[in-house]
Amino acid sequence: MSRSTYESLFDGPQGGDPAEDMVRALALAGRLRRSAYELATDEMMEGTWVEEVADESEMRLAADDRSLTERTYAGGGYTIVVQRTLEGVHVAQQLSGPSGATLRLADKWIPLEPGVSVELPLDGMPDLLVLMDLKGREISLR
Repeated sequence: MSRSTYESLFDGPQGGDPAEDMVRALALAGRLRRSAYELATDEMMEGTWVEEVADESEMRLAADDRSLTERTYAGGGYTIVVQRTLEGVHVAQQLSGPSGATLRLADKWIPLEPGVSVELPLDGMPDLLVLMDLKGREISLR
């Protein structure tokens, strides 16, 4: 349909041919819908936009059933349990392995003794602990 024929639907007399009246009504409904869509789009685009950044350290997947308050790390004959207390302090205790081992956390060294709890400078539960034994070997505990 040419543009002039389309415009003639709205300029011509109404009530003559029922087919023309139906086409006119459909064209008018289309115009109204398009105008409403354009108005809604303009209003949305002029609105205020906010980008949220989630704190990934607190985000967990639904299938992640690991405890947030206690985790056991093992490797190289060592077993260490790290717990978060009610006050939010992380505490480690060596359950197995020879004495004299040291945990390396970033630039800090924390000596361990079997059965003795020590405070750790952590914000959350790490995925991996690095332990240095008396022979100088680095052992990754998972």
